[in-house]
Amino acid sequence: MSNTYLLIGASSDVGSTYIRHLAKKNDGDLCILAHCFGRPEKFDAIKAEFPELDIKVFKADLSDLSETERLIKDIRDTGRVPEKFMFLPAPAFSYMRLKELDTDRVEQSFRIQAESFLKLASGFFPDMKKIEGARAVVMLTKYVADEMPPKFMTDYIVAKYALLGAMKAAAAEYGGGKLMINGISPDMMDTSFLKNMDPKIKEMAVYQKGRLMMPEDLVAVFDEMLSAGYLLNGVNRSVTLG
Repeated sequence: MSNTYLLIGASSDVGSTYIRHLAKKNDGDLCILAHCFGRPEKFDAIKAEFPELDIKVFKADLSDLSETERLIKDIRDTGRVPEKFMFLPAPAFSYMRLKELDTDRVEQSFRIQAESFLKLASGFFPDMKKIEGARAVVMLTKYVADEMPPKFMTDYIVAKYALLGAMKAAAAEYGGGKLMINGISPDMMDTSFLKNMDPKIKEMAVYQKGRLMMPEDLVAVFDEMLSAGYLLNGVNRSVTLG
């Protein structure tokens, strides 16, 4: 059976970094099914760098349920059943105070993360659970691992807690046998996701930690959590710089 990875949100900084990592160690049996909403040019650069890489790109707006359903169909039509599943999407960070609540934005963030994950899980996990060594990793955040999240991040925090619950529900139903389903909660990372964040917040994090995490800091953790030897299921794993 081929080594097939399905990355949802693959054009993110984390996704493109991990694809490059996979491409570098490609033994010729690798197929990457890469979803994106924007920034398809990232895949052009990867294809140019690794011309032998078998990568299939699918565009879809995960805030639209019909597009998520079409994405599932288009991926299934390739005839590939993913052995490794990575769920990485999130809208770009933007502050939201409760007194300035934008319910449309909360609902959009929920659809992009928790709702689309549930639809994708129902579309792929029944087949994946039949594959020995199948693994799924869901990108969460350290804020759902901490006792108290920061202020003014209403839509992001609500969506991530919903995604945590969705991951747990999927792990309870489909995981624990051949398929293991887990979450990863990294510390603040220096990615384009933070482009709207107050620079002082990032400066404070650098002062406390020495530097911000980078997508490269997650590569070894992803490798471990997606390996056949990783036998935990339904766990939210925190990753920090120490």
